[in-house]
Amino acid sequence: MSTGARRRIESFYPPEQLGTAEPGRRLAAYALDLAAAFLTLGVGWMIWFLVVAQRGQTPGKQMVGLYVMREDGTRAGGWYTFLREWVVKGTVGGAVMVIGSLTGGAGLVLYLPVVLWCTWDRERQCLWDKLAQTYVAFSPGGYRPPTAAELRLRGEQPPALSGRTTLPGGAAPAGGLPPEDDAGGAGSAERSASERLRALQRLRDEGLITAEQHEERRARILDEI
Repeated sequence: MSTGARRRIESFYPPEQLGTAEPGRRLAAYALDLAAAFLTLGVGWMIWFLVVAQRGQTPGKQMVGLYVMREDGTRAGGWYTFLREWVVKGTVGGAVMVIGSLTGGAGLVLYLPVVLWCTWDRERQCLWDKLAQTYVAFSPGGYRPPTAAELRLRGEQPPALSGRTTLPGGAAPAGGLPPEDDAGGAGSAERSASERLRALQRLRDEGLITAEQHEERRARILDEI
């Protein structure tokens, strides 16, 4: 669950990178998906979905800058996005239709709270998010969060496993960075100054440390040369 009073996404990412999607933005993405599916007779939407699913998006989510996120703080990949959108959502929708047919057409009445669940849920999850253990994040500046596979290629761990958290104000804490990425950590003496400077710049580029922290650690590394 989220750290303290913060939602899960805000526990892993500074606000300039990602934040938990507002209900209005989520509903807008849902409406755009329905409109795109209707206007393209479903075919165009499906082709579009197959292109953007690997980014953790649907066509509607792409249009409003949303990403499907997993429990460990990484972006959902193609297969997990497909699982959420088709298997989990399809199961929920099918169950509502069956119940509706057995109760004299009450399916729409039952489906509304399922869709609107994110408007009152603390983590702003819909019912299918609860079942799939997913979250939906908004990227205000176009930042694309990495998938677990992308992190493995970089030799890094998901935020939930690496211990990376953000302070309540959104900045990365000086002592809360992943050990393998902390350019001022105990293991940094084994690396060359250039490697440490590159690692430090990467932390700054990804928004994991502030400009002040970057300058302080950069000066510390240069002083050791």
